[in-house]
Amino acid sequence: MNADDPARKSHRRSDSRSSRSYRTRSRRKGLAAFLAALVVVGAVVAAGLFLLWTPEPAPAAAVATAPADAGRKPVERTAALPPLNLPADDAPHGSTMEWWYYNGILGAKEPGHRYAFHMVVFVANGLIKHTVMHAALTDLQTGKRYVSQTSTAGTLATSIANGYDFRQESWRVSASPSSHVLRATFDGASIAFDLGHSGPAVAHRAPGSDTPGVLDFGKGGISYYYSRPRIPAQGNIDIGGRSLPVSGEVWFDHQWGEFDVLALGWNWFALHLADGSDLMLYQLFDTDGRSIMTAGTISNAKGAVPLKAGEVELVPGNTWTSPKTGIGYPVEWRIRLPTADLNVKPFVADSEFDAGRTSGSVYWEGPVKVSGSREGQGFLEMSGYDRLSARQSRSK
Repeated sequence: MNADDPARKSHRRSDSRSSRSYRTRSRRKGLAAFLAALVVVGAVVAAGLFLLWTPEPAPAAAVATAPADAGRKPVERTAALPPLNLPADDAPHGSTMEWWYYNGILGAKEPGHRYAFHMVVFVANGLIKHTVMHAALTDLQTGKRYVSQTSTAGTLATSIANGYDFRQESWRVSASPSSHVLRATFDGASIAFDLGHSGPAVAHRAPGSDTPGVLDFGKGGISYYYSRPRIPAQGNIDIGGRSLPVSGEVWFDHQWGEFDVLALGWNWFALHLADGSDLMLYQLFDTDGRSIMTAGTISNAKGAVPLKAGEVELVPGNTWTSPKTGIGYPVEWRIRLPTADLNVKPFVADSEFDAGRTSGSVYWEGPVKVSGSREGQGFLEMSGYDRLSARQSRSK
């Protein structure tokens, strides 16, 4: 997959003067707070992942020093870092960027009623520490979407052994080795979910890497990254004063490190497949839309296998263009794997999250359905298209 395809579509559909004006105003609102911390982060990322990144493709496992024997395997830069240590690493680390992320599609007792949500806590450490919380809830029957966000200087976390507890007003994201608690409020709705024991974690690694749970983005930095793809969840969704009990499985991600998100964009998939396997897949691209790397992990109850270079092909399909920002997102995808050919489509195309006032960014995050050689459902996140679009507008 060449990330130039979504880049060109975004370029064609987001060049109006009103769209550029909107994005400028939105970004300025958040830059004073959150982006100040991000810039100091590493001059991520997923990333940073969510810089100074060069357009050359970065190897999945960067070489620290050239080996004396050309026949020997290169020494990984990640090998010098402490190994992933769970459950202790569930807790905050004080790195330049860190986030705890949840998504899920939950069913109500009423037949056919399902609701999708994502909720995330970002902590950026720079000249100042900044904490941001985002949440979105989508009624899959009506397509109605509720979004909310908070931000504050400093950290909201209460110290917990092998866990965390972030609270602000009626918001809460907390976890211990045995349970997780999620609370969030929206205009006209709220969620209150309790998650059970999450079971073994999936430690993501680059193809050929001997270091589980750590990804090397080359000049973009290094990130610890693990998931718990199927955490049992139950709780309540309140909409318009009506409380609806819901239950299902929730995907959890934790990522932290010294990496820079500002120079990277990504297409990220977290998919529950009907055969019981789970697929995490991401494609990174630079600010010009050029593909940097594509990697992922297939896991099930028996274990996890990293996808090798060349085993994945991502082909973008139809694009949805936001009427509010003018940004185009390829919301339909074809994923070609060695053992599967998957078609991914959104439940609701209008799933843009405008986080301009809290993190200075705009991204697409929403539930998707999977068809093809395997069926399933999950979430897709597309980040960096706002920066890509703004860059292309300035270059005119």
